[in-house]
Amino acid sequence: MKKMMVATLATATMAPFAHAQSSVTLYGVVTTSLQYVNRMQNTSGGVLAPGSGSTFQMNSSGIAQSRFGLRGVEDLGGGFKSLFVLENQFNTDNGQLGGGLMFGRQAFVGLQNTYGRLTFGRQYTSSFLTMGSFTPVAYAPEFEPVVGISGPNFRESNMAQYQGVFGPVTATAHWSFGERAGTFAAGSAYGVGVSYLNDVFGVALGYDEVKTLNTAQVAGNSTSNDYGRDMRATVAASYMLGPVKLVAGYRWGNSVAPSTGTPSLLPHRDNMYWAGINWYATGALKLTLAYYYDDIKDATIGGVHTNPKNLQQYLALADYNLSKRTDVFLGVMYARNASLNWDNITYLPNGQSIGYSPATSQVYYKTPSSSGQLGVSMGMRHVF
Repeated sequence: MKKMMVATLATATMAPFAHAQSSVTLYGVVTTSLQYVNRMQNTSGGVLAPGSGSTFQMNSSGIAQSRFGLRGVEDLGGGFKSLFVLENQFNTDNGQLGGGLMFGRQAFVGLQNTYGRLTFGRQYTSSFLTMGSFTPVAYAPEFEPVVGISGPNFRESNMAQYQGVFGPVTATAHWSFGERAGTFAAGSAYGVGVSYLNDVFGVALGYDEVKTLNTAQVAGNSTSNDYGRDMRATVAASYMLGPVKLVAGYRWGNSVAPSTGTPSLLPHRDNMYWAGINWYATGALKLTLAYYYDDIKDATIGGVHTNPKNLQQYLALADYNLSKRTDVFLGVMYARNASLNWDNITYLPNGQSIGYSPATSQVYYKTPSSSGQLGVSMGMRHVF
C-alpha cells in the first residue's frame, strides 16, 4: 500500500511536465588529411621568415573541419520549442582546441515554431548560411577559398538571428551587436539571405555588412563613431542534370577603411566568381571540378594603392563513401597569383605578402617570388 502511494505521488508530481519532451544530441566530424604543398614560405609570428620549399604535413581539416557539438531541443507546448547549439573546433593532429575558444564555431540559444526560429549568440552570418548549398564543395576549408567568398567575419558573436523555412524557400536575417560604449553602430554587423531550392533548381541571394573598427577601438582606447565597412553581396544558382549538379556564383565586395587609425580589415574593392560541377558517378563516388576567380579592383596597404594580379584557383576532388558515416577523399588544387585558398597575396611591388585574415585551420604562405602554389591532399572523414 505504501509503495502504491509513493508511486501515485511521484506520478502526480511529474504530470504537469509530461508534455515537455526534450532531447540532447552529441554530434561531430573527425577529419585528418596528409597534404603536399610546394613553394611554402616559412613564417614567424605571422611574418614571413627566411626559408622556403615544399612541405608534406598532416592537417586536421580537409573536406571538413574537425569539430564536435551538443544540440538540444525541448517541446514547450503550443507549437513552441526551445533549442540550443554549442559547437567546438579541434585539431586531430595534436588534439588541441581550435580557434582559441571553447565553443568558437557556434554557441546560441533560441525559440522556434512553425513561423521560424529566433536565436541569440555566436552564429554564422545570413549570407554564409544561404550560400552553403551554392558553392562547389560546400565550404570545404582545405579546398575552397571560404574567406574569399564570405569574408573573415562569416561567424559573428552577440548575434540575434531569424530563420524561416517555407517549403523550398528559406529566409534568414541577423543583427550583431557592436557593444561599443558611446556608439550603436561601430563593431556591429547585419545581413539577410533568401534562397529557393528544389530537387532540380536553386537560386540564392545574400548580403552581409560589418562595421569594422580601427586599431584604437579594438584596443579599447577609443569610443569614436568612426568605423569602416566591409560589404559583400552574393548571388548564386544551381541546377541538376541527372547525376550532375552545376553551380555558379558571383560575389561583390567593398571594404572601406575607417578615416582614422589603422583598419582591422584590408580595404579593397573586388568581384569574385566561381563555378563547379559535381558528378555523382555512383552511389558512393562523387567527383568535383571547380574554378574560383577574384578580380581585385583596388587595394590600399599602408597608404599605397595597388591593383594586384587577379586571383585564380583550380580544384579537382574525389570523395568516396565507405559507409554512411565514413568517407575518404583525394584533392588536387592549384592557385595563381596567391597561395592556396588565397590565404596569402602579394600586393606590393617590394614583394610584401598580405593575407585574407583566414579563419580556417590551415594557413598557406607562398614564396613572394612564385606565381602560384600547388597542393595535393588525401584524407579520411568520420561523421557521428
